[in-house]
Amino acid sequence: MNDVPGVGECGEYDLYVLFAMRFKWTPEQVNALTPDFIDELLAYQSAEARRSCARTPSARVSRRKAREDKELDEAQG
Repeated sequence: MNDVPGVGECGEYDLYVLFAMRFKWTPEQVNALTPDFIDELLAYQSAEARRSCARTPSARVSRRKAREDKELDEAQG
């Protein structure tokens, strides 16, 4: 499994580690999953991580600053 979006190179057991830490699943449970389910689960986790990052205080400050800059540009013509 190589080049997972947002992660880069993955090791042979990274998927097992991820699911074991997040869901307390065993390698046997992970092996029982279908590839489509794994793809959907990884996409969901990626979206969840992006949403979580977007809600951090620094992200809010960045959005507020961008909004203020846009309003200033619009006011100046």
